[in-house]
Amino acid sequence: MRRALSTGLLLSFFICLLTAGTSRSDEENALTRKLPVAGGAQSEQRVALVIGNGAYDTAPLRNPANDAKAVAKGLAALGFDVTERENLTQKDMKREIQAFGQKLLKGGVGLFYFAGHGMQVNGRNFLIPVGASIEHEKQVEYEGVDAGAVLTEMEYARNRLNIVILDACRDNPFARSFRSGAQGLASINAPTGTLIAYATSPGSVANDGPADNGVYTGELVKIMETPGLRIEDVFKQVRSAVREMTQGKQIPWESSSLEGDFFFRPPAPKPQQPPQQAQPPEQQLVAGTAADRTTAGTAGSQTPRGESRPKAPKIWKEPVTGMEFVWVPGGCFLMGSPQTEQDREVDEGPVHEACIDGYWMAKSEVTNGQFRKFLSKHNSRDYERHSLNGDSQPVVYISWDDANSFAQWLMAQNGGQYKFRLPTEAEWEYACRAGTATIRYWGDDPNKACDNENIGDQAAKKQWGWEDVHECEDAYAATAPVASFQPNGFGLYDMLGNVAEWTQDIYSIDVYTKHDRNNPVYTDVQGGTDRVIRGGYWHGGPANVRCSDRSAGLPGGMNDDLGFRLVREP
Repeated sequence: MRRALSTGLLLSFFICLLTAGTSRSDEENALTRKLPVAGGAQSEQRVALVIGNGAYDTAPLRNPANDAKAVAKGLAALGFDVTERENLTQKDMKREIQAFGQKLLKGGVGLFYFAGHGMQVNGRNFLIPVGASIEHEKQVEYEGVDAGAVLTEMEYARNRLNIVILDACRDNPFARSFRSGAQGLASINAPTGTLIAYATSPGSVANDGPADNGVYTGELVKIMETPGLRIEDVFKQVRSAVREMTQGKQIPWESSSLEGDFFFRPPAPKPQQPPQQAQPPEQQLVAGTAADRTTAGTAGSQTPRGESRPKAPKIWKEPVTGMEFVWVPGGCFLMGSPQTEQDREVDEGPVHEACIDGYWMAKSEVTNGQFRKFLSKHNSRDYERHSLNGDSQPVVYISWDDANSFAQWLMAQNGGQYKFRLPTEAEWEYACRAGTATIRYWGDDPNKACDNENIGDQAAKKQWGWEDVHECEDAYAATAPVASFQPNGFGLYDMLGNVAEWTQDIYSIDVYTKHDRNNPVYTDVQGGTDRVIRGGYWHGGPANVRCSDRSAGLPGGMNDDLGFRLVREP
C-alpha cells in the first residue's frame, strides 16, 4: 500500500434568456406560421407557442417582442408550427396555453417560449401578463401565470418531448413593495426525461442589452440552426458564448435528466463511400513497439491506443472547464480480489457484491488547465526535468482537501445545479472494471499495460534504474496528456495509469467487512483520517496497476503521481 506524502420522453427547458432589444408596440400582434425545413422533412409534429410581453404599465421592457419574433422565425425555419403572441393579459395567456396543450395531444415535440417579466414567490415561478396589478407578493399568485401550468399541460398530453423557454429573469419591478429580497427565478428540479435551463443561474438577474436581441436569445437563434447538434450541445455552445460575451457576469444554467436525443436541425445524411480496396500485406502497418505507434499517430490527431474500441458512451460536457463526463450505468459487481490474485494485499478482501446506482464520471483525470481555472497559480512542477505542468497533463501535487475544494467551486460556478464530488471507492472500482472480471480491464496480463495506460515501463528502467516495471514501453517518461491511450469499456481513460486518484472514503484495512451491498461508502472518522487512493500511476509497477489495488494518504498529503477525477451526481 502506497501513501501520499503529508503536508470536486418529456423534455422541458426552463430558460431564462438574456434581455435586450428595441422598443415594442403597444398593440397585440399575432403570427402563426410554418416553414419547410432545409435538409428534409420532420417525421413528427413540432408545435411551438411563443409569447412576448413588454408593454407593462410598470417597468416596460424593450426587447420581448424582438426576441419572440426572432425565436418564432427560427423555430418556423426548423419545422415548428409556430403561434406567436405579444402583450397578452392573464386571461389571454391562459387561453393560449390551454390551446397549446390541445395541440400537444397529437404527439410529437412541443416548445413554449415566454419573454417578459417573471419572478419567484415562495419558491414558485410566475410569468407576469400585461395589465397585471401587483402591489405585494401575495397578489402575484392571482395576477400572474404559474409557470407550472405549462408543464401541467405538457404532462397531460404525454407527447414524446417538450421544451419550455422562459426569458423571464429581469429585475422585479415590484421589489420595493415585496418583503422578500429574492431575485430572478427559482431553481426547478428536472423531472425524468427533462432538461430545465436558465440563461442565468437561479436567483440571478439578466440585464437589458444594447442590441436588437438579448445576448442569450441572439446566440440561441444562431446556434440552434447548426445541423447535427444535439440539444444539449446547442445549450453548451450558447452558455460558452454568453459567458464570454458578458465577461462571466451571465452564466446560463441547466438541470437535466434527458433520456433521448433531439436535434433542432438534424444532421445531414452522409454520402455513401465507395468500398475501399484491401491493402497488400506488405503495405499494412503492423502495431509493434511504442515508437511504431507514436510514429503512426503523427499523421493526424492522436488516436487512443489499444486492441478494441468500446461502444460510444453517453457524454456530458461541463461548461466552465470543458471537462467531459461519461455516463456510467448502474449495476452490481464483485468488489475486491480473490486470494489467488497475483500481488494481492490483505486489505483487498473479502470479495463481496456491491451494487452501484448510475452516475456521471469524468472521462479523464482533472488536468492542469482545468484546475488552473480554479487556482491560476497552481504548479504541478516537474520530475527530473520532465514537465508535469502542461495544460493537458493531469494535475498533481493536489491534496484530498484541494480536490474537494475544486469540486465545491465547480458546483458554485454552475449555479449549484449539479453536485460534483470525488467518487466513492466502490464507484471507482466499478468504473475501473467496466463490466470485466479480470485483474485489469484489458485482461490479466500486466505487460499489455503499455497499450492501455501510462505506467512504469522499460524506458524508465533504462533511464532511472527502476526495477519494479512492466515488460513493455509506453513512450512517456512522466505523465502523459490525459486520454492519450485506449479507454476502457465504459469510455473512461487513465483508470490504471498516469496518476493515482483520491476517493471519498476513509481508509480501513477491514472496511470490506463493513460495506453495505448498495452504494457502499465508508466515511466514519472514528476509523481514522487517511483517505483511500485508487488507480495506477506513471511509474507504477504491475502490483499497483490492478483495479482492486488500494492505497491511502492523509487529507493534506500530495505527490507527483497523485491527482483526482470527479463524479457528477445525476
